[in-house]
Amino acid sequence: DKTPYLHKLNDGYRTTKPTKGICLLPKRGLNVMKHETARLLKLTNNSGVHPLSFYVPRKSDAFQDDIFPDCAAPSHAHSGDQWFSGSSKNPVTMPLNPALSGGKAVKKKSFKTVSSLSKELDEANKRIQYLETKLTANNIAFD
Repeated sequence: DKTPYLHKLNDGYRTTKPTKGICLLPKRGLNVMKHETARLLKLTNNSGVHPLSFYVPRKSDAFQDDIFPDCAAPSHAHSGDQWFSGSSKNPVTMPLNPALSGGKAVKKKSFKTVSSLSKELDEANKRIQYLETKLTANNIAFD
């Protein structure tokens, strides 16, 4: 209620390593369940890229919609032709709440191992060889 209207949380980030470049990650790449509000990638001269995360201290581990409003989605609002013709639509937004995705439950991505992908590739190559043999046997040309 009184000036300066800000509450200092800490002394900030300090380092002795010089910065070559810095990049701010999009909001949808943050760990919102840990209340991470910003993540920077700092490029240094000799020691590579360092992530710098900034968190809001909260007692709850639940999603905090007051500090994470909807953000820009990874899809476009209109095509390039529409934009060149003068269209000015608002950006498509998406919720940051991990339990929601446009009002629907989020399906967790499943990743495959190298061995399972290699097995699938071998099976596909065997199938291709079988089909090529059938085509050759029936005098059907292919390239």
